[in-house]
Amino acid sequence: MSEYRILTTEALTMRFGGVTAVDGVDFAVRDGELRCLLGPNGAGKSTFFKCLTGQLTPTSGRVTFRDQDITGWQTHQIVALGIGIKTQVPNLYNGLDAWEHVRIAARRKHLPKLAREIAEKSLERCGITDLARREVGLLSHGQRQLVELAMVLAGEPTLLLLDEPAAGMTGEERDRLARLVIEASKTAAVIVVEHDMAFIRQIARDVTVFHRGAIFAEAPVAEIMADRRVQEIYLGKQSDAA
Repeated sequence: MSEYRILTTEALTMRFGGVTAVDGVDFAVRDGELRCLLGPNGAGKSTFFKCLTGQLTPTSGRVTFRDQDITGWQTHQIVALGIGIKTQVPNLYNGLDAWEHVRIAARRKHLPKLAREIAEKSLERCGITDLARREVGLLSHGQRQLVELAMVLAGEPTLLLLDEPAAGMTGEERDRLARLVIEASKTAAVIVVEHDMAFIRQIARDVTVFHRGAIFAEAPVAEIMADRRVQEIYLGKQSDAA
């Protein structure tokens, strides 16, 4: 793994009126790293994610990608830099089929013939070739999640940002997603925000735990799972059930 920090934040802060949702966070991900962001609802991790992806403009602090300050950039500008973004809710057009979604995503970067080839590979890679000609409005939530992931991968990102990608998936879909995330981390840095502890165990190498808008702990997944403070304060009963 490279020591080069592909993405960093410096004193990143997001306030909503008198509420500080993200509180002076210093964070870094190295080129080729797979990092999971963990924490209970209200911990600040999703707000932090939205500051990284241009969904929110931070109150103060900086976000840097490949040594370029992208603080406050809009989402489409961030994507154009080679950052793939998968939000919590799939952003799809119900009347279009899965194939057309992925082809359009590939077409943003490639000429038509190559875009079609990449679309086919992305659908196959995600194990949803059989859904290619089905309208996404007829698909399950988990299937829609995989369609959007195929779109993101078709853009060949160097950094992949995934917000709760396993939400609404069956066990089989989640296992497939875990394999995809691990595979994607071979060619891109990956940041995953996730609640599903079983899924985190499948994919995680290093974990950053958020609490009250700040980073509480950062360590390899085995250390985080064994940390009684994390179990009792941040994971609660979920850690025993997962």
